[in-house]
Amino acid sequence: MELQRLATEGHGSPYADQLKRGYGNLRFAGLLEKDFRDFYVAQNLPRARLSGLIALILVLAVTCIDLVLGTATGTQLNALRLGVLCPLLVVMGVAISLPATQRYYTEVIAVGVTLIGVVVTYIAHVAALAGASYVLAGLVLVVLYGCLFLGLLFNVAIGVSAVLIGAHFVTGIVTELPFNELYYTTAILGGAAVIGGIAAYNLEYAVRTNFLETRLLNELAERDGMTGLYNRRIFDDYMQRVWRQSRREDVGVAIIFVDIDFFKIFNDLYGHQAGDDCLKRVAKCIARGAKRPFDFSARYGGEEFVLVLYGPPDDYARTLPEQIRHDVLDLAIPHGGSQAAKYVSVSVGIALARAGSNRSMAGAIQTADEALYQAKREGRNRVVFKDSDDSSIETGNFRVVYRDLR
Repeated sequence: MELQRLATEGHGSPYADQLKRGYGNLRFAGLLEKDFRDFYVAQNLPRARLSGLIALILVLAVTCIDLVLGTATGTQLNALRLGVLCPLLVVMGVAISLPATQRYYTEVIAVGVTLIGVVVTYIAHVAALAGASYVLAGLVLVVLYGCLFLGLLFNVAIGVSAVLIGAHFVTGIVTELPFNELYYTTAILGGAAVIGGIAAYNLEYAVRTNFLETRLLNELAERDGMTGLYNRRIFDDYMQRVWRQSRREDVGVAIIFVDIDFFKIFNDLYGHQAGDDCLKRVAKCIARGAKRPFDFSARYGGEEFVLVLYGPPDDYARTLPEQIRHDVLDLAIPHGGSQAAKYVSVSVGIALARAGSNRSMAGAIQTADEALYQAKREGRNRVVFKDSDDSSIETGNFRVVYRDLR
């Protein structure tokens, strides 16, 4: 299966690399962890809102039952339910619904559930001392609620459960709950925490696995099957986004086209299998150039590749293309049909552009295209730089004239 192969080989994908390394500690490396947590919060928000609404309805229902039955401690407990529990649930619901506070979802839910659990613990103990010991069983629901229904990460859920069990034990001592009853209910809460913790761990592990595999499948659809670089469609989408961002931030962009010299002759001389291997090895040289945030490499088509550098220092934008050209030559892939070198070589064209008000993205790409074909006209195995002029010419028109330079 392609997904399993990618996970085993890595293929330069952070998702495949993470699957290969494993995540038994329920943590991903680097920025991948932040991406997952953002995904996890977004996935759990609807369920958290619904479960919060259900909890609010249950609290109001229990309050109504106490009012109807007129229990001895009803007034005090109903005051806690209506004056503390209900406001806490409402505040939690509002906090996880506001865009400004959603990024603190885990903190809000962890603190909210802990406070609610402490209040429910006190209510349960007061009711137990009044003869309603069965109310203590409600603490089990609070523990399981915190572990399973609010989307808390495993380590946070375990921490909240431990605090609630400790709160129950301390409250039991302070309120002088009979020791046997305190011991028994604490053991039950501990068992519920273990069960909830195991379930929370397995759930989070499954969600993390699904996250990685889904992203890997999406990435597989976005990548060229042979070279592992992104495909032309993703390049077009990426350029639209990065060009807009470049305009907003007034940052320069370097567009680098790389084309293998005399590749058709190479295929004819050595066969398509050797040609495929050549493409893969050259692609690795190009992929190494996209190592900074927002840098991007793709297979543009056939034997042509494109590398985009976002906000590169001038010296880097000029030294990297030359480094790629040398790296390809250093592969020492014999090419008896080349008129440029005895080994496989590349021609490189670079456009240095800034997405100002008079600049066109298509014009910038066209300029890089022209630089590439100038490198071919001048003998190949070389690098040509151009500054992007105002242009609205669509990429591809220039290629028709120089298609014989392949």
